[in-house]
Amino acid sequence: MAEAGDGEDEIQFLRTNDEVVLQCSATLHKEQLKLCLAAEGFGNRLCFLESTSNSKNVPPDLSICTFVLEQSLSVRALQEMLANNEEKAEGTAQGGGHRTLLYGHAVLLRHSYSGMYLSCLSTSRSSTDKLAFDVGLQEDTSGEACWWTIHPASKQRSEGEKVRVGDDLILVSVSSERYLHLSYGCSTLQVDAAFQQTLWSVAPICSGSEVAQGYLKGGDVLRLPHGHMDECLTVPSGEHGEEQRRTVHYEGGAVSIHARSLWRLETLRVAWSGSHIRWGQPFRLRHVTTGNYLSLIDEKGLLLMGKEIADVKSTAFCFRSSKEKLDAGIRKEVDGMGSPEIKYGDSVCFIQHVDTGLWLTYQSVDAKSARMGTAQRKAIMHHEGHMDDGLTLSRSQHEESRTARVIRSTVFLFNRFIGGLDALNKQGKSTSVDLPIESVSLSLQDLIGYFQPPD
Repeated sequence: MAEAGDGEDEIQFLRTNDEVVLQCSATLHKEQLKLCLAAEGFGNRLCFLESTSNSKNVPPDLSICTFVLEQSLSVRALQEMLANNEEKAEGTAQGGGHRTLLYGHAVLLRHSYSGMYLSCLSTSRSSTDKLAFDVGLQEDTSGEACWWTIHPASKQRSEGEKVRVGDDLILVSVSSERYLHLSYGCSTLQVDAAFQQTLWSVAPICSGSEVAQGYLKGGDVLRLPHGHMDECLTVPSGEHGEEQRRTVHYEGGAVSIHARSLWRLETLRVAWSGSHIRWGQPFRLRHVTTGNYLSLIDEKGLLLMGKEIADVKSTAFCFRSSKEKLDAGIRKEVDGMGSPEIKYGDSVCFIQHVDTGLWLTYQSVDAKSARMGTAQRKAIMHHEGHMDDGLTLSRSQHEESRTARVIRSTVFLFNRFIGGLDALNKQGKSTSVDLPIESVSLSLQDLIGYFQPPD
């Protein structure tokens, strides 16, 4: 297998340990759509599609679309490995590193969020194609089901050549010999393994070999601690109503280890969205446990808004190293990881709203509240702010950010389930209510496993 080079190889070719998204396009109801393969994993193993058609104004959830190119082997080497029942960990060690992907080779795609593997399942939900299989996530790498061979869609590429970023390609399941396919279900689009082809392109999110440890990059989950005070940016606790939980404030104490103080930084692009963040680069801040976005809603007010109304004008922010010396204009987006500039625990960051130029700051607390020790500083935007508005970033542990995501997905699912039960009670059994019973059952099983103490 070809060894990966440096420099331009990073942005031209795909390599093992890179994080990527699988993209395709389709037409539905006369509308051209751009889509990414996605999966939740927790409570739902089936893959689905996440729209990126209007990613500037309706941000896609790329955290559930990202896959790691964990391993690549020739088909012969794969068959030998499976025949000898070798441990996949050993195979990874032999084929690991940062190797350039070649057409004709088999790849193992690990879902970043869940840690499971993209697989051809034995079930089928297709009502139109009886020969199709479901595509979803498998918890381990046993058997052929989680291996896919990569083939060029263009005659200008041939087997054995390097897979280039932006190439149209075809993915074939090793176990079923069916294509990874975009199918039209009951007025919706879904993913399956079928005998019809779909062209996919692989967009790099993050280059595994170019990540600078300790530096901020897109997609990171972090806390925003206030410079010299034991406070961080957060929302009210779960005991408050939904409307009140859309407000934002600085709070001290135990909140610094609670999930409600976690934010995910999302850049305004899909390809290379996991690159190093630069000073002045626009991004969104997504509150992890609610899924809503920090947004400027009037002259100075901040609220969390749903993704459907999280347009760029209201939700784009950037980091500045100083309020005085601003970079001249926004630098052009470039492919690749870029230079690391913002260091966790070291760089002092001022948050500026891109469209208005206002600064994230806090509303001063009156002396009486401060003496009583109940001070929560409301977060606001201001044209000057305070001298101590600088934040030092604190990155969350992977397991911590995953737990916060689990909280969000299970709360959403259980609320939907309870809402359905309430509708049945009010309107009687004659009402047709779609209760997500299978998802709730699987979520409960996953929660039991998730909270199982280690051996």
